[in-house]
Amino acid sequence: MPYTGIVKYHVKLSFEVDGLVERADIIGAIFGQTEGLLGPELNLNELQRLSKVGRIEVHSTATENNTSGDALLPMSTDIDTCALISAAIESIDKVGPFDCKFALQAIDDVRASKKEDIVRRAKAIKQKWSTKSVSEGDTMLKDVHEGKSGKITTYGPNKLHCGTGAFDSPWIILVEGRADILNLLRAGYDNTLAIEGAKIDESIKDLCVSKKECCSIFRR
Repeated sequence: MPYTGIVKYHVKLSFEVDGLVERADIIGAIFGQTEGLLGPELNLNELQRLSKVGRIEVHSTATENNTSGDALLPMSTDIDTCALISAAIESIDKVGPFDCKFALQAIDDVRASKKEDIVRRAKAIKQKWSTKSVSEGDTMLKDVHEGKSGKITTYGPNKLHCGTGAFDSPWIILVEGRADILNLLRAGYDNTLAIEGAKIDESIKDLCVSKKECCSIFRR
């Protein structure tokens, strides 16, 4: 039946067999020679039936007179059961008619590796999004500080400085120069136009005529 358990540990063992055997012989020895050693509830067949042990993977290399390789058991039991199963497999001394030796190489905690990956990814997410939030916050503060509710542009043939709201607003504020426009932008007013000199440009008169109201602010 397909393995449906959540893998908690990878039990890794190496083996050496004093003869030429197949992968199926290794798996048969693991199941056959551990059967009954730890009681029926810990037989590998029973553990597989309960989805506590997954499909055993065996990789082997054959030389002229022997076979060696490694076996991996995915397990979803507790660590104590993993240790018992590992010890039981290490007790195997025959594969078919040949002497053999199994040795435990590692019991890897799969969840620990996943936790490390999760923490690593969480740090990356935090760095990315906290940096973005700070960046957006800085931009907002800068916008408020610089009065970016509107922008400075120009008006008329003489390119007089004005706020972008000077064109559409029903009323307009006349000021002396560009610095006054910037100050009023910071205060939230973008319907401003700079006279920029002692003489009032004709284009200013034309714009004021089109407005419902016109006021002026001049510094002394």
